[in-house]
This record gives sequence, C-alpha cells and structure tokens, in this order.
Amino acid sequence: MKRCWRQQRGVTALEFALILPFLFILTFGAIDIGMETMLDAALERGAEAAARIGVTVQTTAGETSSQAVYQAVWQPVSFWLSSQSQLTVSSYTYTSYAQLESGEPCLTSGYTGTCTGTSGTGGYGSIVRYQFNISRPTFTGILKLLNIQLYSLQRTVIVQNESLTAP
Repeated sequence: MKRCWRQQRGVTALEFALILPFLFILTFGAIDIGMETMLDAALERGAEAAARIGVTVQTTAGETSSQAVYQAVWQPVSFWLSSQSQLTVSSYTYTSYAQLESGEPCLTSGYTGTCTGTSGTGGYGSIVRYQFNISRPTFTGILKLLNIQLYSLQRTVIVQNESLTAP
C-alpha cells in the first residue's frame, strides 16, 4: 500500500504543468475578446453620438461639422486606442436616397470615375453616410496564436440632416 502512494508523488504537479499553458491561453484569450467587445460597444456609442451631431448641422464656435463628428467618435474610443491614426471617419453627402441605393463606387479602391456622393457632412436636408473604422493590434497578443493580428471594427450610419424649414 505504501509503495502505490510513493508512485503517485509529483503527479499533481505534472498534471498542473500540462494544463497550465491551455488555461493561460484560454484566460488571456477571453480577456482579449472581452476588451475587443468593450471597444466595439464604445465605437457604437460614438457612432450614435456622431449621427446626432451630424443631424443637427450645428457645431460649437470655431469647429467644423466634420471635426465635431470626429470628436464625438473619438471621445468614447480614445481610452482603447493608442493614437488617433487608428480611427478613420469618412462622410459622403447625397441629395436623395436613390443615390444611396445605387451604391457608392468611390468606396471601391482604385475607382477613377465620378462619385455619386460628395465628401463632407452636407447641409440642411442632406442625406449623409458616415463610415467609422478602427484598426488596432490585439490587446494581449495571445490571439496571434490564431493568426489574428489586428482588430478591424466598422460602423456605418446613414442619416438625413434636419431641414431648415418645418415639414
């Protein structure tokens, strides 16, 4: 009986050493994905705030509409990003929803023809398509084991600016 007990010595340490790398990867992977989910939620809040600013067509003194929209998105996501270059905001203005239905050829890389919409946030009554993109490295780096190098998050919001006159 005593001989069997001696043969069991160190088995727990060996089992722990075999399981530890998998627990480490699982824990840090869950942390990384959780942080990415929080960044995604922050981008959603920023996109909603930017759309509200864009719809009203009013900004504070000394600030353009494009700057106000960018700041509305940057404010909630800035905690998660190391530089403003990781966030891109673009906006295209259309005169009708029919132009949106045909698609925007300018969004295709290498397109050299005429764009349907114009760049900018438009004026009263304009239809504006906002595109928000975030590209940043993973938080812990553990997802590189799964060949995930970057997080790429995107939001698209289409709004019609308020009219200058009552409907």
